[in-house]
Amino acid sequence: MPRKKRQRIQLNEQAGSVVLDMGPIEIWDGADLALLRETATRLVQEQSRRSLTFEMSHVKYVPSGFFGLLLDCFDQGVRIQLLNPTTHVTGMLWFQQFFAHEIDDLFLLHEGPQHEVPHDQPLPWASADDHEIWDANAIKQPLIPSLQRN
Repeated sequence: MPRKKRQRIQLNEQAGSVVLDMGPIEIWDGADLALLRETATRLVQEQSRRSLTFEMSHVKYVPSGFFGLLLDCFDQGVRIQLLNPTTHVTGMLWFQQFFAHEIDDLFLLHEGPQHEVPHDQPLPWASADDHEIWDANAIKQPLIPSLQRN
C-alpha cells in the first residue's frame, strides 16, 4: 500500500533569511521539488525576499531540478544558502563547484569555479584513487582524432 506523503514545508526566519525546511524527508522527489519551487517563487516574487536558506540535515538525494531552482533564484539576485547538508549532498559535483563554506554548517551559493575545468585530465578536486583510475583508462583508450579538416 503506497505511503501517503504529507506535503508541507516549514518556513522560519533566521538571521534575515527565510529557512525552508521539508522535515525528515531523506529523498526529495518531483512533488517535493514542485513544492519547494512554488514556495521559493512566492517568497521571491510576491514577498520580495532576498535570502533563502534550505535546511538539508536529513537529505540524501535531491532531484536534478533542485540545483536549477537554486540557480533561478540566484540569477534573480537572491542569496542562497544550504544549512546542515549531509555528506551525500556535499559529495555532489554541483555542491562542490558552486557552494562555499560560510560559517558553522552554512554554505553559500556562488557563481562557480573561477578556473577552467579540464576535459583532458583528472579534475582538480579528484582524489588520488580517481587519478589512478584516470591514468589506467587513458592508457586503454586511443586518442580521439580531431574533427577539424585540414
